[in-house]
Amino acid sequence: MSEKGKYIYGIIQSNGKRGFGSIGLGNPKKEVYTIPHQDISAVVSDLKIIAYPSMTKDKVVSDLFGHQSVIEKVMKNHTIIPMKFGTFVEGEEEIANILKSGYEQFKQTLSWMNNKIELDVVALWNRESIFKELAEEEEIKEFKEKIASNPAGPQLDDQISLGRMVEKSLKKKNLEYGEEILCALKEKAFDFCIHDTLDDIMILNSSFLLDTDREKDFDKKLNELDETYKKRINFRCVGPLAPYSFSTIEVKKLGFEAVDQARRLLGLGEEASLSEIKSAHRKLVFKYHPDKNPQKTSFDKEFNELTQAYKLLLEYCQSDLEAQKSCRCSLRKENVKDSILIKVSKTSEEPKRKRA
Repeated sequence: MSEKGKYIYGIIQSNGKRGFGSIGLGNPKKEVYTIPHQDISAVVSDLKIIAYPSMTKDKVVSDLFGHQSVIEKVMKNHTIIPMKFGTFVEGEEEIANILKSGYEQFKQTLSWMNNKIELDVVALWNRESIFKELAEEEEIKEFKEKIASNPAGPQLDDQISLGRMVEKSLKKKNLEYGEEILCALKEKAFDFCIHDTLDDIMILNSSFLLDTDREKDFDKKLNELDETYKKRINFRCVGPLAPYSFSTIEVKKLGFEAVDQARRLLGLGEEASLSEIKSAHRKLVFKYHPDKNPQKTSFDKEFNELTQAYKLLLEYCQSDLEAQKSCRCSLRKENVKDSILIKVSKTSEEPKRKRA
């Protein structure tokens, strides 16, 4: 794609136009400014529309860092809900539609995220230290001595068994120490979420949402943990960041054809409630589930299509303000045409713990 569009970095609380300077994506860097609606604004740049899936990895990574850099500069003076990386629209009218359609969601989320930051923490074993520690465990030590005493030398099966014993013990330690570290840090946080660990050396990979005035307390606790586990566990902390792990906006354009196809697939009329959508999906899933039709491989495709249709209709109706008022969602062409689906994803609707 080469046509000009507008790139959206995020949404802030602001009722007027303002500029942030030439800090945006592009070469040279584009001007970053706001487009307001009532008391909220989209933070944008004028940019040629890019299809990132067709771009090189270097280009995607470079622009991702640029996207994050803009958000981090804006958040110095504003609470910002980050937009999903790579969100382009065609013009100001579309941005106005997004701000209008998502106004209540954005206001609630901005209130929830006000004066909060994200810190990302990774805890990793000191590789040399942990494997030396594991080697001294009684069961592992005895098995190693047994292998060493074999006149025929180490056998492949024995080496595999030893590897599994070490892996099992390491996973047990990861769970134990991960929970210990998490319990200590979450006491200083407003909310938290746990991400997948990348390997067995990584004990914990978590994001913490903090009130800005609690950052020093959190750092102090992290330093205490670092001292407690000195030379055994290494800690990495990145931040302060915008709350990427707790609230990110995703915008999708919905064409009537996709919604109508999903409606027909679930056997629904031109209006439906959320309960009717769920009920229709349950009945068809029961009929086409692969476990009930193991001999018919074509049912796998039909089952997946039903699941996608269900998710699409559910998201559409949940984002439809009129449907929320009437408890029924219109699937007619005049109501669906050029609809925008706005999803503000959060790890939780309410914080896991509140501080006084």
